[in-house]
Amino acid sequence: MTLAELQQHTYSMFLPPRELTVSEWADENRMLVSENSSEPGRWQTSRAPYQREIMDAMNDPHIERIVVKSSAQVGKSEILNNCIGACIDMDPGPMMLVEPTDELVKAYSKERIAPMIENCEVLKQKVSDAKTRDGGNTVLNKRFPGGFLTFAGANAPSGLRSRPIRYLYLDEVDAYPRSAGTEGDPVLLAMKRTETFHNRKIVMVSTPTLDKTSRIDKAYRRGTQEEWCVLCPKCGVYSYIKFEDIRFSHEYDIVGGQKQYTASDIRWRCPNCLTEHTEYASKRMKAKWVARNPGAREKGVRSFRMNAFVSPWGSWEKIILAFLDAHENDQELQVFYNTVLGETWELRDRSGKPEEMYKRREPYAAEVPDGVLVLTCGVDTQDNRLEYEVVGWGRNDESWGIQRGALPGDPELMEVWEELDNVLDREWGMTGGRALRISVTFVDSGGHKTQSVYQQCAARSGKRVFPIKGDDGEGRPYVALSKKSQVLFILGVDSGKQSIISASAVETAGPRYCHFPDDERTGYDMDYFRGLLSEKLVVTTRRGRNVTHWEKMPGVRNEPLDCRNYARAAFKAFPFDLDKTERRLNGEPEPKKASTKRKQRRISEGIQV
Repeated sequence: MTLAELQQHTYSMFLPPRELTVSEWADENRMLVSENSSEPGRWQTSRAPYQREIMDAMNDPHIERIVVKSSAQVGKSEILNNCIGACIDMDPGPMMLVEPTDELVKAYSKERIAPMIENCEVLKQKVSDAKTRDGGNTVLNKRFPGGFLTFAGANAPSGLRSRPIRYLYLDEVDAYPRSAGTEGDPVLLAMKRTETFHNRKIVMVSTPTLDKTSRIDKAYRRGTQEEWCVLCPKCGVYSYIKFEDIRFSHEYDIVGGQKQYTASDIRWRCPNCLTEHTEYASKRMKAKWVARNPGAREKGVRSFRMNAFVSPWGSWEKIILAFLDAHENDQELQVFYNTVLGETWELRDRSGKPEEMYKRREPYAAEVPDGVLVLTCGVDTQDNRLEYEVVGWGRNDESWGIQRGALPGDPELMEVWEELDNVLDREWGMTGGRALRISVTFVDSGGHKTQSVYQQCAARSGKRVFPIKGDDGEGRPYVALSKKSQVLFILGVDSGKQSIISASAVETAGPRYCHFPDDERTGYDMDYFRGLLSEKLVVTTRRGRNVTHWEKMPGVRNEPLDCRNYARAAFKAFPFDLDKTERRLNGEPEPKKASTKRKQRRISEGIQV
C-alpha cells in the first residue's frame, strides 16, 4: 500500500457513516445464499415491496416499536436480518435476538445470521471471525466495533436479564412460553433491558395464534394497524386482499378413498366495486400501506400485517389447495388461518345443542337408510361393560347413527365379547332387500383391560377388529398405525373430537351433517346427546405455554363422544372407494373409465365452514 493509499484509508476511518435506509443498505450489501433462500443472489427489496417501509421504519427516530403480524413465507426473517445487518454496519449498539427456545436460537444463529455475515463483505470485516480465539464470535454472541449481538431463548430467564440492550428483536413471539421459568413474561423481561436507551428500537414479528392469547395481535392493535392494500384499477380504491373476497372453482378425485383437490379460475373480487381480477393482475397493481389507526404513530408504534396473497414466493392455487385440504378439520383449519392468512383463530363453541339434536331425530326407512355406504363400529372399554356405536358413513363425511348400546360385564369375560359378536356379525337391513355389514371396528385398549382387549381383537382380526390407543394433545395425526405394532392404531383423539363437535352444529342435511334415528330402541336418547356434546375446548397454561385441550363437563358421561370418535377413526383409517361401493350396492357393473371428479364453483366465505 502506498503512502497516499494509507492516508486515504486512515481518513476514511474518521468519516461519518453513510446515511442509508435499511432497505437501501440491503440492496447494496446483502447476498442471499442457496442454503437458506429459494432465490439466491443479490437482495432486491423490489422483489417484495411491502418489506421496504417495514425495514425503513428503523431509520425513523420517532418510531420506537415495529410490529409485524403476518403469514409465514413473506420474508419476516429476512426483514429481521436486514435490520440487524444495517445496524451493525451503520449505527452499532448492543443487540439481542430472542427466539422461542434455546434450540431455535442456535439454529437461527447458525443458519441465518452466520451465512449473512459470511456473505456480506461489510459485515465480515466488522464481526470477529468465528475461527479466532478471542471469544468475540460464538454461536450465542457476536462482537463488532461499537456493540454486540447476543442471542437468547424465551424459555431461559438468565439470557433475558443479562445486560442493557438498545436493539431488541423478538421473533415468533406467539410461540414464547407464558413465563420464562418463574420470572414472568419473557417479552416484558427482554423489554426491560432496553429502558436505559432513549433511542431504543424494538422489533416484534410473528404469525398469530389464538385470538384471546396472541401476543402479536395485541401488539398489532396497539400500533398503526397498517395493511398492505392494492389499488383496484376499476374503482380507484385501495383494499386489503382477504380470503372472503377470493373466488375459485375446484374439483376433486377420489384416490385411495381420499379426496385430492385441484383448483382453477382463481380471482380476487374488489370489495368496493365487485370487479374480479386474476392473481397475475392483482400482484402487479399499485400497492401501499394503509393505516387503520394512524394516531399510534405519534406514540412511536408502527404495526403491519400482510398475508400469503401478496407474497411473491407462493401461488394462490397453493393457498386454495391448502384451504381445501384443511377445511373439514378445525385443527388443520386453524393452522391455515394462522400461517397462510396471518389471522388469529377464534376459539369458540362450535357445537350443536343436545336438546336441538334430540328434536331433529328422523324416521329411517330401514335400519340403514339410503346414503350410507360404509358401516363402522366404535367400542369404549370400561371396567364393567363395553359401550359401542354403529355408524353409517356416506360422501363428504355425512353420517348416520345406526345403533348404540352397552354390554354389561367384565371385559375379561368371554361372554361380553360374544355379545359384541352379535353386533359385529349381523347384517343391517337396507331398502330394497339389500344389507350391509360392519367393515371396521375400533376398540379402546386404554384403562385396566388392555391385555384382554389385545387378545380379543387378535381373535377377531378376520373381522377387521383392531385395538386403538388414544393420544391427546395438539398436532397429533388423527389415526396412524403404531410403530411398535401393525395391528394397534394410535388416535389423535383431540382432532377427532373437534371434527365431531363442529359437525354437530351443521343444520342442513349434506356434507358433515349427522343423522340420528327417532326409534328409541336404537339407543339415541337424551343422555346420548348430552354425552356426545359432553366436552368443550378450553385454553390453559402448561409449563408456561398456552395450550388447548378438551375438558369434560361435570356430571355428564362422555362415552358417546368416545364411541363416535372411534367409529369415525375406523372410517378414516382405510381407503374406502365409495364410488365402487355404491355401484356394488346398486348392482351396477364396473365402468371401463369411471370419472370420480366433482366440480364446484366456490364463493369463499372465509373460515365460516
